[in-house]
Amino acid sequence: MFQGKIIRFNTERGFGFINNDGEDIFFFADSIINRDDFFIKADLDVEFEIAPGFKGPQAINITILEDEPEDESDEPESESDDEPKDEHDEESTE
Repeated sequence: MFQGKIIRFNTERGFGFINNDGEDIFFFADSIINRDDFFIKADLDVEFEIAPGFKGPQAINITILEDEPEDESDEPESESDDEPKDEHDEESTE
């Protein structure tokens, strides 16, 4: 397994490049195993394998190595925002 960082990603076309020790390696978004947990963007650390592609080496079996998926970190904040409003409304009606 190799490690690198996503340096470019084209959301419209679904592909990008990972930098691994100064070499840019092509990848398709479909090759990211945990892509449903993250918004794919530049500067994400990844672990991957390299396989021969149509025009050269290609990253496959990619795993994003960030500590906390973005989708999960957004949900608790919105839930906690609702709770104080409800408590405040109850206090003002008493």
